[in-house]
Amino acid sequence: MGKFLKLLIVVTAFFAAVSASAQENADVFKVKTVTGKELTLKGTKNGLIVSPYEGKTVIVEFWGTWCGPCLMSIPHEVALQKKYKDKLRIIAFETTPDLSEDKLKKFKEIGGKAIDMGKVDWFLKNKANSPQARAYFKKYVDDLKSFIKSGEKINYDIVSSKEGANFINYIAKRSGWRGSIPFAVIFKPNGDVSNILQGMLTQEDLEKAYKNATAPASK
Repeated sequence: MGKFLKLLIVVTAFFAAVSASAQENADVFKVKTVTGKELTLKGTKNGLIVSPYEGKTVIVEFWGTWCGPCLMSIPHEVALQKKYKDKLRIIAFETTPDLSEDKLKKFKEIGGKAIDMGKVDWFLKNKANSPQARAYFKKYVDDLKSFIKSGEKINYDIVSSKEGANFINYIAKRSGWRGSIPFAVIFKPNGDVSNILQGMLTQEDLEKAYKNATAPASK
């Protein structure tokens, strides 16, 4: 079961390989979410400052509408965003180049009803088809089905691949990320990197990551 458990990494050198120019003149990326909200993401030596979310914990996720584990992560992200609505912002960058802005906007607006369970079934059949894997994922499949049935919508920010392409490449270079999704970076309220989550984002993973990011600094 170990390979199916999430990898929670407490990062001390996540952005260590930063160019001198990035340290002196932080890279700045301006993007619009699929609902038209303007965000400014400013790279720093130790992380990222996101405007207008200064002072909040920020989770930046990279995902795809075709990705089974990404889809199973959605209910947990919605629940976390709802729970910490005044202290947290989740920004999800869709990584599929040929997915139009309009389709992605509709995906967000429709919410659970837009999720294709066929993508999850394909993942379970082709990538997680052992009895142990199926047993592990059963709870999360049930969570996703309940979310779809509830009619809830996605309550966090979504940015298209086209809109976020330069920022996606920037994160890949700075982190060594090679494109496997879902992949999430958690930033403390001061903008410093706190954690990385690789693989399906469970409620437990997200809660632990949030608490790590907001824990008082040790003396």
